[in-house]
Amino acid sequence: MELRLNSLGKIKQIEITGKFDIESTEEFESLFNKQVEGSPALISIDMSKLDYIDSSGIGSLIKSLNNLKNKKGKLVLVGMKPMIHNVFKLAKLDMFFEILSPLDFKAKYLKDDDDSDIDELIRKS
Repeated sequence: MELRLNSLGKIKQIEITGKFDIESTEEFESLFNKQVEGSPALISIDMSKLDYIDSSGIGSLIKSLNNLKNKKGKLVLVGMKPMIHNVFKLAKLDMFFEILSPLDFKAKYLKDDDDSDIDELIRKS
């Protein structure tokens, strides 16, 4: 598994590539917990390059969701491949996680974010 941290405006995004299994949960949780320390309003997990997830990976995501909720933050899973999305549906995890396509995520959370600093400066003028 490879992890990459990105910032999308005020949103922290963790991109997961490859397999998310018992061997990689510690690395993921360490990175995730560092992001939660800053009390972000939203963390997104980009799963578009994730090929496999096992029960320990899912458990790690559940733990992360609860951790962020306790800090009044929100976790969004983005770009799940159909096979992985089906696992979440079968386990009824789609009732607990917000799961969005990249386009839906952009429309809901990133609309006008690129120009927010410019808009704020214009309003102050």
